[in-house]
Amino acid sequence: MASIHRRPDSQYWHAAYFGPDGRRILRSTKQQDRQSALAVAMEYERASKLARRGELVEAQAREVLKDIMKRADMGETLQSVSIKSYFDTWLASKRARKAKATGDRYGGAVAEFLKTLGNRAAKPLTSLTAADVERFLSHRMGLGLAPVTVGLDGKVIRTALNAARRQGLIPSNPAEAVELPEGESVERGTFTPAEVKMMVDTADGEWKLLILFAYFTGARLGDCCRMQWKGVDLGEGTLTYTQTKTGAKVTIPLHPDLLARLNKLAGTDKAEVFILPHMANLRPGGRHGLSEGFKRIARKTGLDLQTVKGAGKRMISKRTFHALRHSFTSALANQNVSSELRMKLTGHKTEGEHQKYTHHEMDNLRAAVKKIPSLG
Repeated sequence: MASIHRRPDSQYWHAAYFGPDGRRILRSTKQQDRQSALAVAMEYERASKLARRGELVEAQAREVLKDIMKRADMGETLQSVSIKSYFDTWLASKRARKAKATGDRYGGAVAEFLKTLGNRAAKPLTSLTAADVERFLSHRMGLGLAPVTVGLDGKVIRTALNAARRQGLIPSNPAEAVELPEGESVERGTFTPAEVKMMVDTADGEWKLLILFAYFTGARLGDCCRMQWKGVDLGEGTLTYTQTKTGAKVTIPLHPDLLARLNKLAGTDKAEVFILPHMANLRPGGRHGLSEGFKRIARKTGLDLQTVKGAGKRMISKRTFHALRHSFTSALANQNVSSELRMKLTGHKTEGEHQKYTHHEMDNLRAAVKKIPSLG
């Protein structure tokens, strides 16, 4: 039977009860009132009895803590946030502070994570385990996603749970006990001007201009698809767009080949927001996305995508649509355009970031772009 006593050197009453192993335990109730202290001591003993019988599961333990607070007249101060409500709140804060693309990336990872939890997403955040995170990552790998993509998913969940730990909502981060898949490091290939021309000739519809955008601007696939007419100054021969990945605003001189195409299109096409209205609504990734569509064009042209074996049995193509971005910077480097100018044209922020794309104010940029060989 639990009992209480007060030590001469303490202002609080202490509880005495038998623990799960049968040994007597002395613990402070943090109460100065005798009746409140006795109520807390009784709850300590109740929890101990449940533990001895192997019945003190997490849900029961939380109920015991709530009873302790009620009996001690402390009110309902125990935080009990569900997994879903926490991640929804965390995601909303990130969307308010991050670029849209980053918020969408976080949102996608969180949505998939909650989906793998099913009904358990309504359970307390403290019920999350490393096994839940491991199951999520295994599910994503099973979908055939690249290790680097799954690794980013894991980092999003780990970051969210680190914030919960700092807020005192969970004692530790279960995601930190899970090993994230390693990304595959493959040096991207490039396309020669002749190969780019061959692909443009083979491609149909908006694909022709999409390939030219990538080769003559170095823009990423998603940005190329969503180039807008309002960013085009045909008189000055410039194109301005905001990079989805970084949020950086880039203004680039138009290569004569690309300028000629846009002049022709502007004079015959109906008014549109996007230069490539059909492409603007398509997904870049996925089995039927634009990335795979580009590979089909390259294969139809007869080009080697330089496919190599990555981690496990996964095959990776070195010459994807993104290789056109590498081709742009490589073409500039081959014409002895300085690294500083190349970085301004591609929107890279650091020398180290730019070096990944290199193989072997406006007037200078315009002169640099004109050095890229015409496709003829």
